Formats: sequence, structure tokens, C-alpha cells
Amino acid sequence: NEVGLHIRPASMLVEVANKFKSSVWIEKDGQEANGKSIMSILLLCAEKGSKVNIKAEGADAIQAVEALVRVVKDRFGEE
Repeated sequence: NEVGLHIRPASMLVEVANKFKSSVWIEKDGQEANGKSIMSILLLCAEKGSKVNIKAEGADAIQAVEALVRVVKDRFGEE
């Protein structure tokens, strides 16, 4: 969004990630964040236009990544 990955969109990612059993990571510029930890995501300091990768590992990893990508593509419900 306009100010990057601030607390509201980060909390949306955490909320969705915590619905899954798989481990989830958000990566920006080689730095990985625990996708289930708001503080970890905020420490990525992802500004507007930043490229991030979403990864997951576990039984429902594909579903977790798909759900998180949907949140990002929907622009965190802000448009």
C-alpha cells in the first residue's frame, strides 16, 4: 500500500498465516521474517514497491502461500 507493509497489512498476513499448520516466511532482500510474527514482519521495513517472497513448509504449505498471495494481490483490502 502507500506506506508499505505497516502494522495493519502485517497483522492481516499474520492472521491468515496462523490459520495454517505450515511454517510461513516472508522474505525481502534476503532477510526472512516469520510469517506468523507481526514484529518479525515489521522488521523487514518493506516500503511501498518492495518485492517480497512468501514461502511455506508443511502439510498445507501450498494453501498457505495461495491464501497469503491473495491478501497481497487484493492490496490488503485497501482499494
